[in-house]
Amino acid sequence: MEIVDIDANIPSEMLAAVKNLEVATLDDARLYSCRNSLIAEIAGEAVGCLISYSGDRYAAMRKRTFDILYEESGLDLRGNPMETGAGEYYLDCMAIKHEFRGKGIGHRLMKSAIELGKSLGHTRFTLLVEKSHKQLAEYYSRLGFQPKEEMFAFGTEYVKMEFLFR
Repeated sequence: MEIVDIDANIPSEMLAAVKNLEVATLDDARLYSCRNSLIAEIAGEAVGCLISYSGDRYAAMRKRTFDILYEESGLDLRGNPMETGAGEYYLDCMAIKHEFRGKGIGHRLMKSAIELGKSLGHTRFTLLVEKSHKQLAEYYSRLGFQPKEEMFAFGTEYVKMEFLFR
């Protein structure tokens, strides 16, 4: 998901990858389906997005997503460790347009995703943050997330953080 910044002008050589992402958003059986997306809008303009889903569905969605990615591009992510699993509501990725950062949009998206997870019966919410992104880890800590474990996936070291709703 870091391939394309939400504000980026897309280089022509990346247009095929972006087109594949657009197709993926229409497939409810994939991780990055629009079904799993919360969109923040201001005056009709999309200014942010958060993708989240139940860990109960993760293994099947991941398999479909990563198998198709491998078939289409040759990129093989299938051997990476599982990011989430049953009993968790997973906050996968969030992006806010640069000029709207620091205005509480990310916080509102996070609260909305947690409320959605709660409505599905979840009390445990998890996310991954790159170990090198200390400021982002501090942001999630201020929201109530606590570091739980470290993991290496997708060529990067992460800290898995957890929020428990009681």
